[in-house]
Amino acid sequence: MNNQDWEEINKIRLDAFSKICHKNLQQKYVALLMTRVSELCQDCLLLLKSNRVASAPIVLRSSLESYIDLMCVINDIDYLDEMNKSFDFHKAKIKGEKVKAKDLISIFKKFELAGEIETYNGFYAHLCRSSHGNLEMLINFHTVGERVSIGHTPNSDEIKILENQSVALAATALIEGLKFLGKFDSQIQKLEHIKEFAGSGKYA
Repeated sequence: MNNQDWEEINKIRLDAFSKICHKNLQQKYVALLMTRVSELCQDCLLLLKSNRVASAPIVLRSSLESYIDLMCVINDIDYLDEMNKSFDFHKAKIKGEKVKAKDLISIFKKFELAGEIETYNGFYAHLCRSSHGNLEMLINFHTVGERVSIGHTPNSDEIKILENQSVALAATALIEGLKFLGKFDSQIQKLEHIKEFAGSGKYA
């Protein structure tokens, strides 16, 4: 786990959040989504530290999806309506009412609105494959040679990619959110340095 990087991110995050005062719903959603992304990235790092590597891509994929929501909220205030629609859809489904999934925006469209098509075709696709119980992932995370293995440590390169992505994604979400909220130049500068260092590997 990138302990030093994460400790620095957490210190910057706590400092920034102690000064945030949201003035409208868009700013509140930005603060909430920054929180979710950074919390899930921390969870991913903790899983990797505990050698629970098979679960890490699932958590990181959820974090990336929340980052896309963050960017959509920043780019377009009307996206709040889309998030509210999704919540109404969930409530209706719980009540047993008929709902149409096609009325909700697709995940591809979200990435498109966020300007992250390259990420969708790259790292997001990688995380999706790592999150499903396909043969590739069964081999990568649950076998050693020809034998089924419980709790073994997978390839170190895969672990490093997930570590770097977790740090880079948390830093990126905080940078974008703090830029939107304004008056956080010193925190953003520190986060940019962390992001640049973490993003030296594949995907980041």
